[in-house]
Amino acid sequence: MFCKNLIIYEINNIDILNNINNELLQKITFTPCSPSDSVRGGFISPLGNSDELMIDIQGQMLLKYQTEQKTIPADVINRALNEKIEKQELALCRKLGKCEKSSLKDEVIIELLPRAFSKFNQFNVWINKRDKFIAITTSSFKQAEYILAILRKELGSLALTPLSIDKPLEQIMTTWAKENLNFPPFVLGDQAELKDPLEGNGIISCKNQEINSHEMLAHFDSGKWITKIRIIDDRGVSYVLDNNFVFKNIKFDQSVIDENEDASLDDKKARIKADFFLASNVLSKTITELKDVLDKII
Repeated sequence: MFCKNLIIYEINNIDILNNINNELLQKITFTPCSPSDSVRGGFISPLGNSDELMIDIQGQMLLKYQTEQKTIPADVINRALNEKIEKQELALCRKLGKCEKSSLKDEVIIELLPRAFSKFNQFNVWINKRDKFIAITTSSFKQAEYILAILRKELGSLALTPLSIDKPLEQIMTTWAKENLNFPPFVLGDQAELKDPLEGNGIISCKNQEINSHEMLAHFDSGKWITKIRIIDDRGVSYVLDNNFVFKNIKFDQSVIDENEDASLDDKKARIKADFFLASNVLSKTITELKDVLDKII
């Protein structure tokens, strides 16, 4: 699970997770779109071609959610719609109204769906029982909430709180950079976005820029806050943390990725499990310890 993005939720009642099992997940497995469907979603095996719908290793669980969405290019819809409108108007000897055109558009989409191309997306659902959080491999809260809502409906209850701290994260990240605070193994990287909270939507993007340079300090002194910053964990992972506590553009050091290369894991399923356990341990440490660091900054 060497993922790129993570949205994390703290679990209010860890006991409910004991009800997640293969039998429960079979009720909400993925089934492909029928000719009349535009979108479908459900859980699949994280092990590829397998009946096992979850991995559970020493308190670390992994589920995988897949979506299928039919895509029809807008110009294809418009071309077919214009043809229908033209025929109808000729037959009726009048112009069609807005509601009539909207109804025809729905008809066109239904007719085109069986020939539409399918786009598939997959999202990992990582459940960390030890540290009491659930993480979804996406940067979209809408997508994360949708997947969690499906689990919540099947479980009957799933109380979650988005990962957060008591103070505004923009203020904390800015203080860390401005005061050049030292929190090993964490180091602030050379990629950041800054914004003045009083000036609307103006954003300054900085890359390959030392965070404690004179230019950056001038931005801080003018009242700008950090809304995104790359954080490097010397234990083998880095990421961009944004002001919503979303972990983006996660990068694992090659030394971490290669850690299982020497193991005799000819079995594909065994390798997937080993990589998941490795990545989950690396990420668990960086997430929990970073939160502790951020809570310390005044």
